[in-house]
Amino acid sequence: MKSSKVVYWFLLFAICSLAYQQVQDNIRPSYTGGNPTIKYLLGVAPNFFPSIGLPALFFFLLPFIVNDNTRKSRWLNEKRHIAANLISITGLVSWEFLQTLTPRGHFDWHDVLWTLIGATVFQLIWTVTPKSYK
Repeated sequence: MKSSKVVYWFLLFAICSLAYQQVQDNIRPSYTGGNPTIKYLLGVAPNFFPSIGLPALFFFLLPFIVNDNTRKSRWLNEKRHIAANLISITGLVSWEFLQTLTPRGHFDWHDVLWTLIGATVFQLIWTVTPKSYK
């Protein structure tokens, strides 16, 4: 894979990771306003940003992980944007359900919804990405 492709997808992953960290560690804890829309968006942002960034990470890692030449691995490489998104959605939604088993965890259908919205945004980014970066 060309280094410019790796940089493109890693940059998307890095931006989403930084946005997640900023919301989770700085913006949400220090927000003192009472606007319910902002509170809602700050509540679902930690699900939204990873659902865009993680598929970008998996997109450029999959060719290194799956490098044999079977039909299944060829599909994973040719359609790796879909495979990366499915891996990401599976992990993030599973984590949301697993939180019901932890004492401080909190399951929320809105988090699942925004995970799916983020996955859709990743697919939109894939659609508008120049062919040279796919």
